[in-house]
Amino acid sequence: MLALMFLQASIASLLAGAGAWLLLHAASRVWPGLAARRTPWLLAVAAVAGSLALGVLPLPSRPSIVPDIVLPAVLEPIPHTQAASAAGQDAAFDDHGAMSIAPAPVLRWVSYAWLAAYLAGLLAAAARWMLARRRLNALLAAAQRLNRADLAAHPGFAGQQHGLPEVREIDAPIAPMLVGLAHPVLLLPRHLRDFDAGQQRLVVEHELTHLARRDPLWMHLSFLLQTMQWFNPMVASLGRQMAWAQELGCDRTVLHGRPAAQRRAYAAALLAQMRMQALPGQGGALAFGGRVVNVVAARIGMIRDGVPAMPRAVTGALGWAALPCILVASLLLQPALAWQLDMPGVVPETPPAPEASPWQAPLEQMRVSAFFGVKHAPTGRLHGGMDFAVPTGTPITAPADGIVVASTNRYLGEDKWGEVVAIEHPGGLRSVYAHMERRLVKEGERVAAGQRIGTSGASGKATGPHLHLEVSRNGENIDPQILLGNLEANATKTARQRLKAARAN
Repeated sequence: MLALMFLQASIASLLAGAGAWLLLHAASRVWPGLAARRTPWLLAVAAVAGSLALGVLPLPSRPSIVPDIVLPAVLEPIPHTQAASAAGQDAAFDDHGAMSIAPAPVLRWVSYAWLAAYLAGLLAAAARWMLARRRLNALLAAAQRLNRADLAAHPGFAGQQHGLPEVREIDAPIAPMLVGLAHPVLLLPRHLRDFDAGQQRLVVEHELTHLARRDPLWMHLSFLLQTMQWFNPMVASLGRQMAWAQELGCDRTVLHGRPAAQRRAYAAALLAQMRMQALPGQGGALAFGGRVVNVVAARIGMIRDGVPAMPRAVTGALGWAALPCILVASLLLQPALAWQLDMPGVVPETPPAPEASPWQAPLEQMRVSAFFGVKHAPTGRLHGGMDFAVPTGTPITAPADGIVVASTNRYLGEDKWGEVVAIEHPGGLRSVYAHMERRLVKEGERVAAGQRIGTSGASGKATGPHLHLEVSRNGENIDPQILLGNLEANATKTARQRLKAARAN
């Protein structure tokens, strides 16, 4: 089941990535200055990556704007616990019972194959990153560390002798770059000394601006999120846009208030560097030449003309608004998985009329939130009882005379039921009340119809306060409406829709 949910989440994240890419590119047409702001692009990468993790969480009532996907299924048994066997529970069709509906074998193989492919791709991406890191480490090992005297004599560090990271120089055709996260190193090519002194200072200031803006941290975070979603081309595109925004942001800071002559010299330095650089992959380096070679002309144009201004408030609002919007959109794009089991007697028939009911109502207001035999989202199993939406603390009464056979918070040896009371009634009938707040009766106690046995709550594995009621006859779960009467008129809209869909199938 987890593998199939992961496949579903992967497809939804592809759609969410496409939506995020279209949203931000449309916004950048309205505000061209968005191209130089890293926050919206980074948050979009984080949101799309988060949608993948969110898609595999066991949310019981996942909202969706797309219809349920009905898939072929098989019925398979779940091994009984010792406590369940002792209690004589044979088969129930929800996550409290002993039978489950699972995907057909072909669907399992497809989902397992995708999960294996994802893990293989993740390992390959990690291997590529390690290879790039080894190349960078080899460059650092071959470089010469510059001491204070060397830095004082270097034209690029004139007037910048304080607050510098470790600086190394190498005789190789690479781009000036920052390497490392915890202890960043500024790695410079020796050919940089052939540039004009003013150009050298601008290039060095560009790299130091990356450090002041903590760009290495955000670059590593973006790369990690891209690695998690290596299969999503939109995430890679968003990551490239973020790298582009980091370079433009540093260009804007370095050139702020400078005359046109220095802007032209800066653009010329970028062109000269691009002609001779050989960047050794990613591996956690920020380089002056950048990696987006096909947009160098656009970057030079922005260097010459200036990066369009954009209000910081608009940037922040757009970036932080994109995060929840994309996460919500990814949830809405993930349909519930429904299993089609071609088996007679699974879908409940219309219950008898209320006047045929021999039991009293255990609640004063019987508002149904889930019917018996209806698919229990998102597991796809059929509900083995009925759920009633009631506030915490609502009194629960015995529907008929009987003997309390269980009053515990470990029913059938598990804690997912929460606080539970089970009553044995004449005629081989048993009623079970789960997720209670308080139990007011003890095991072995004889109760009468209408006697208070506890209060409703949300204990155990529950998403909110409600009463889960199960009724069995001779160990086999039956629809509680057979004894309580037709309750469809007093049910939630969602419960009626799911019951209608179950009958239609």
